[in-house]
Amino acid sequence: MSRRRPLFLAVGLLFLVLLAGGGVLGYVIKREPKFYTAAAQPGDYETREKASRLLTRIQDLKNDIRTKSEWGETFTVEELNCFFAEMMVEKGSFTGLLPEGFHSPRVAIDGDRLKLGFRYGQGFWSTVIWIDLRIWLVAEETNLMAVEVCDLRAGQLGVGTQSILDAIGDTARGSNIDVTWYRHNGNPIGLFRFFPDQPRPASQVLTLKVCAGEIVIAGRSISSESTPAVPAGP
Repeated sequence: MSRRRPLFLAVGLLFLVLLAGGGVLGYVIKREPKFYTAAAQPGDYETREKASRLLTRIQDLKNDIRTKSEWGETFTVEELNCFFAEMMVEKGSFTGLLPEGFHSPRVAIDGDRLKLGFRYGQGFWSTVIWIDLRIWLVAEETNLMAVEVCDLRAGQLGVGTQSILDAIGDTARGSNIDVTWYRHNGNPIGLFRFFPDQPRPASQVLTLKVCAGEIVIAGRSISSESTPAVPAGP
């Protein structure tokens, strides 16, 4: 029996080390970023009202793109988070737009960085996967947006990017946006081309800014409703 004690002691210590390591890993994964916990929460009347108004403005912007020669809109972080809190919860009206298993997004802007977080999974086994991005329009290109992935984490744990990038690409392609990924200085950069099936797109995005807690988008369109009719010949 005395000979077995060192073995039992070693096994016990190994078990404690594994238990402690699992606890630390679980804490790191479950720890949510501050921007996510500070964002809007569902259930408040003002949150519901702002979410409804934002949905109307998005629909108006889509109509403007089709019918007006010039269009644009500014969305604040607060408005977007209200919309996410009401419309993109686990079984929300627009949650189906996200990759399977993702819900309850939240957003923050820090300088020129866009932080976007999503809850993945349900209940105790869920975690917040969040991504830190830089976004800009590519110069001398039509409807081409570049997105640099500066950081990607599950809670506070850095994770591999490939599966997340694939999910982003699949979601974008479902909205008629072509996506190509490459790496620059160690960071993944995605090129997102809007209206890829149109050789000469009727709508062009001319402004895309992420700064001061706002996302600004503006452009111009050529449509039958915004272009004067040509008189018929004799």
